Amino acid sequence: MTDKVALFLAHAVAMEQEAADRYEELADTMDVHNNAEVAGLFRQMAKYSSLHGATVIERAKPYTLPKLKSWQFRWNMPEPPEVGDFLGGHYLMTPYHALEFALDNERRGHQFYASEASRNDDQTVRAMAAEMAAEEVEHVSELEAWLARTPKPEADWAEDTDDAVVVD
Repeated sequence: MTDKVALFLAHAVAMEQEAADRYEELADTMDVHNNAEVAGLFRQMAKYSSLHGATVIERAKPYTLPKLKSWQFRWNMPEPPEVGDFLGGHYLMTPYHALEFALDNERRGHQFYASEASRNDDQTVRAMAAEMAAEEVEHVSELEAWLARTPKPEADWAEDTDDAVVVD
């Protein structure tokens, strides 16, 4: 049981948990804006992330994972790769946009695991990362197929014809 394996798994657990949390945040935001269809889709993505996270947690049971501070994670970006930018959502976004958002997240997750599989000097980490990268390829394929079946939004999808009413 190496420290490198535990460190890798700590990253994997954090990435999956943070992804589920971000999808829940986005779903809540969509609920506030009465965009129930996209809220439901984000909740579904949160569920998938939680389920995938549970499998990672199961893999990590034999290890004592380090309790990392936010600055100790070695992402190539400010947040974990599968956590899309919170500002990436728009209150009028459509299911198509939500699926594009999720697809981008899964692609970044795949890149993270594939990178670990190719560059880590620990054989156990390389094997685990390769397996997780393959799982992410499946997720990407599923989302690409789902996106292909989803209607693209009209060019004016972001136009809000309902004037805001502010009471002072």
